[in-house]
Amino acid sequence: MKNLRQKIESLSLNFAKEMTILAIINVVLLALFIGLFFINISIVLNIGVLIVIVIFNIFYLNRYNGMILEKEKKLDHEFIEIFSYLRIYLYNQETVYTSLKNIKEFASSKMKERLDQLLADIDEDKTVQPFISFARLFQNKVIEEVMISLYEMVNSGNKDIYLNQFVKVFEDFKTRNEQEAEEKRYRKFDTLNMLSVVGSGYIMIVLSLTIISLLGEATNGF
Repeated sequence: MKNLRQKIESLSLNFAKEMTILAIINVVLLALFIGLFFINISIVLNIGVLIVIVIFNIFYLNRYNGMILEKEKKLDHEFIEIFSYLRIYLYNQETVYTSLKNIKEFASSKMKERLDQLLADIDEDKTVQPFISFARLFQNKVIEEVMISLYEMVNSGNKDIYLNQFVKVFEDFKTRNEQEAEEKRYRKFDTLNMLSVVGSGYIMIVLSLTIISLLGEATNGF
């Protein structure tokens, strides 16, 4: 429960509110299950409601992992956006350090926090380690290659060879990221199509069994 609380609060959500919503929906679903049980319309409907309760709780509690992952992916995308500005500063003969300071004005609060930490680490450590530590804050591991190529410019005085190397690594990363995003969209559509087919099949089965059950009861009545 403590780990769950940490996840919820890391998303700037209220833990008590989230748990209250979960409890209310569970009470409503359980009340529906009990009502159907006493009315005794169909055991299939009772089983269906139980399945819905289980699936809902699994989805509700696991969705925070997805939200955290989505939040991190947004930072990966933001990295591409603001480092495109950094590339412009570098082309204008700005130093790596100055360029990193300049792009902060385009960054979100979370990204700005990471950039501030990177700059503070660079002040204390002139090795590649601050750049690697910054890269490891992101989900996409290719960012580490980008940051290492950026570090190689620090002691080179922005020589063209190192600048071109950085741009190439960055552009390759950007292209790869766009391709992965497109593939993800296609997979999402495929998953939605499959779920709609499965859901339709389940509804048809429930309706069929319910009709059979009702016909059986009507026949017994005669």
